[in-house]
Amino acid sequence: MKSTNDHSAEPTLLFIPDISGFTKFVHETEISHSEHIIKELLETLIDANEMNLEISEIEGDAILFYRKGKKPTAAETLAQVQRMYIKFHTCLRKYESQRICQCGACANCDGLRLKFIIHYGDISINQVKSRSKLFGSDLIVAHRLMKNDVPLKEYVLITDQLINACSSWVEIDQVAWATPNHGEGHYDFGEVKYCYLPLAPLESHIPPPTIEDYATTLNMSKVLSVESVITAPIELVFDVVSDVNAKHLWVLNVKGSDKTNGEITRNGSTHRCIMNEDENDPFFTSHSFKITKDLITWIDTNHTHDANMVVTLRRIGKGLTRTNLTVLKKINPLKKILFNLFMKKGFVQFYDASLKKLDTYCQGLQQKGKNHTTSILLEPVSYPVA
Repeated sequence: MKSTNDHSAEPTLLFIPDISGFTKFVHETEISHSEHIIKELLETLIDANEMNLEISEIEGDAILFYRKGKKPTAAETLAQVQRMYIKFHTCLRKYESQRICQCGACANCDGLRLKFIIHYGDISINQVKSRSKLFGSDLIVAHRLMKNDVPLKEYVLITDQLINACSSWVEIDQVAWATPNHGEGHYDFGEVKYCYLPLAPLESHIPPPTIEDYATTLNMSKVLSVESVITAPIELVFDVVSDVNAKHLWVLNVKGSDKTNGEITRNGSTHRCIMNEDENDPFFTSHSFKITKDLITWIDTNHTHDANMVVTLRRIGKGLTRTNLTVLKKINPLKKILFNLFMKKGFVQFYDASLKKLDTYCQGLQQKGKNHTTSILLEPVSYPVA
């Protein structure tokens, strides 16, 4: 492999947030969802970067950030840690309050923890084709420190090498949220001394999740209702119909869907049905899920809050699901008469054709022995997600 190497090492800050806490997954659903959750959390950490840190690599559940040039101060480094910690746990709390799926990954994501390894040393950059790779013994030090004897689930570990290199670090006792503890690690390359701070005192800064009411308060009347029996179990039909990123697979004339807030459907998930590929393509929010073993309902509200679609799935036998789409709209009596005379028939045909497309898609999956990709795992008991 052709590569060009710049061996002129420079003093470099290494900043590694590491996510931990996932246990083994038994079901394929959980593996898929754990990947989605980790991806969302890593993106949250990246978006919280305010120190102009650059990304060298994303390594599983960790991000290798680095910064050359200006030495970091204790204040800015700890502020960055605090920001990432709060954003990380805010995301988890929001996810927990909005989740629908009951798989192990989704149900236990609140057990995820965050730790930081921060080191400073001489690092060079190897250019391998279009990718920049960090290189140096201090990089090895940072990676080895991810396995340490710190007796905390969440912490920030800062090596003495960073503290001694930056005169501003004398102020760490004044800017830290807790008194630093001291430790050392013994590795094959020698001893590494460090201090560490618990992140638990920052928990009080995490805002509580906002319980949003997505339902419109407008008085609406029913303008149409379409129903069909889908030859598939209610769990599969729910997977497909509730997937805000898969409307194009069964809704007529939809070319695609914008993935506006994650891969896993949650209460409050929004999507845009791409039909004409312009600003007039409709946005919807899915909310008010009510789920029992044999009956599932929820509402899709459009972004102008003047129309609701109530989706009802009812198990009526082995491998059979009665699916009802009822449209409610804010409409005056005259417009409703005109709608019934000139437009209703076309909309009914549209939804009828969409449900036939849904039936074909679900049967195709079953014939191939496949599930829909989202695979929302449901418990066989009633639980509302408001």
